Amino acid sequence: MQMNSLIEVSDLHKNKEAFTVDEMVALAELRLNSQDRVPSVEGEAFDLKSWYRNWSNKGKKSAAEEPTHVRVEAVDEFQALIPWGQADQALFLYAQEGQPLKKGYPIRLYVPDGSSECLNVKSIVKVWFLNDPALGEEATYGFKNKVTLDELKFKK
Repeated sequence: MQMNSLIEVSDLHKNKEAFTVDEMVALAELRLNSQDRVPSVEGEAFDLKSWYRNWSNKGKKSAAEEPTHVRVEAVDEFQALIPWGQADQALFLYAQEGQPLKKGYPIRLYVPDGSSECLNVKSIVKVWFLNDPALGEEATYGFKNKVTLDELKFKK
């Protein structure tokens, strides 16, 4: 676990920003016990949608346009694309027992209400807020770089 990991966050209306876990938590208006939404997971979390709104508004009173999707990418290049409407209960887990995550560091996404097929992504290092209705209404997930069986075989 790298304690200095940064999480890149971007959308189409802003430049890319990089945050530490502590900086993301500081921007979170709605912090909660993860068991409030995911009974089997203990830890400290913050709500994805309210975090986005706080970040995108930067303290301004006017509401920013809501994205159509959120895409997350993990350190192992696993990624998920989730329609915004499926992320109402989504949260980022950032600590357990008052300590940074040991499994899933730096943050972990949970979409607990079953509204999305992608329910859990660990070790998130990139978050994009997208505005493209053409991306559809279904969640997609998988590894960014797919490797075929032939590519895995050693060549002599």
